[in-house]
Amino acid sequence: MKLTWDTGDSWFERTYALENQRGHVLESFDESPSLDELREAERRHGERIDLWQAGLLCSECSDEINGRFASDPDSDLLCWDCAMDATGDSENGVRVNTDPTKAVMSESQLHKKSLCDHVINVATGCRHGCKFCYVPTTPAVEHREDMLNEQADVDDAQRDWGSYLLYRDDLPERLHRILEDRNPEERKQTDRGRGVVMLSSGTDCYQDRRAAQITRGCVYELIEHEIPVRILTRSPAVVRDLDLFKQAGNLVTVGSSIPSLDAELVSAMEPNAPPPMKRWNALDQLQRAGVSVFVSMSPTYPGMGKYEIDNLLGHFSALGAAVVFHEPINPRGANFEMCLEAAEEVGRDDVVTKLREFEEDRTAWVEYAVEQINTVQQQANRYGNIEVHSWPDDQLVDATSGELSRRLRAMQKAVSPENFDDNERAPDESQQQLMSDAQELKKLL
Repeated sequence: MKLTWDTGDSWFERTYALENQRGHVLESFDESPSLDELREAERRHGERIDLWQAGLLCSECSDEINGRFASDPDSDLLCWDCAMDATGDSENGVRVNTDPTKAVMSESQLHKKSLCDHVINVATGCRHGCKFCYVPTTPAVEHREDMLNEQADVDDAQRDWGSYLLYRDDLPERLHRILEDRNPEERKQTDRGRGVVMLSSGTDCYQDRRAAQITRGCVYELIEHEIPVRILTRSPAVVRDLDLFKQAGNLVTVGSSIPSLDAELVSAMEPNAPPPMKRWNALDQLQRAGVSVFVSMSPTYPGMGKYEIDNLLGHFSALGAAVVFHEPINPRGANFEMCLEAAEEVGRDDVVTKLREFEEDRTAWVEYAVEQINTVQQQANRYGNIEVHSWPDDQLVDATSGELSRRLRAMQKAVSPENFDDNERAPDESQQQLMSDAQELKKLL
């Protein structure tokens, strides 16, 4: 499928047609189709349109777009020079613009969590503004202060998280060329990452329509090249690409972060993200259609008791999730203060008390984290179809010793039981309760 064009009375007056491989016109566009119109045409016809050297004109300077491009908030196409000169805009309190990064698909350390070997982020920044988010402290954000300030007037990447978003509109086109030009055998593939590419580790890849369009193009390219894909999102909009996921078979698994069903607390900690049950409903729709799903039960909050954990796992059992990734919250630095402020604002004294306790005594956090990991693994045993993959934090492992440290370290090194091919994978024996008796666990601590 490709975009063709004809001129009118002048070189600048153009009409466009979308043709299939046989040259039959699928649909036509008037002069200056928007990026939104073109991306939605891709979705309607189930293929991707390569927008490089397709005769499209920049809406600002009228130059022909023959390389990198972006769009303005109204979805009008911009050549790269005009995109870099644009001052951006504001949408519902979020400053939006273009991300100038050259990165497309980056190697990732998330293979240590059995998630992936590579990541693709469709934007820098995120609308959700989760208080516990670690992304603003990563090099991808922390070391780009000048760019963030120039493109979105960002003064504090951590405190401003949730108020800026810089898109990478031409990512599908750039990914296509990388996958076509590079030898597949040269791509990193570890035992735990299994060559998987994850969208997205640093932003929500379905947080809005524009991000979702970039994501669909990238996923299409990856499965066309038979590369396994993990999608992680909090947005129910992920179901818009159900058709693509069904075509991909075992190559795609889709997950959502659901740390709790306590909508009030989740809303405080993740102020602009959809409610947890909407995320669950999206995964339910996907799994009913035969798409492999997983859950990131992360980060779970202090104060969650056995009943709440069991109720949450019961919902995951109903999904038939391939795996439930679990990690207790570890607030630190600016993250800690932001989580504390959020809990105070909604009057959650139980959470505030625990967080204050962690602040005053780090040992209290170690005990909480170990006990919560153990409780989640214990309660998962009540269901015959849940595999919990625990993620002990490095700080937690380093703060323990002896047998407990050994078991936590083994959990870290485990491979998730997911299948990205036709081979069955047995659950890792290290992913189980640390101790059946609470008193014995306290002795280990």
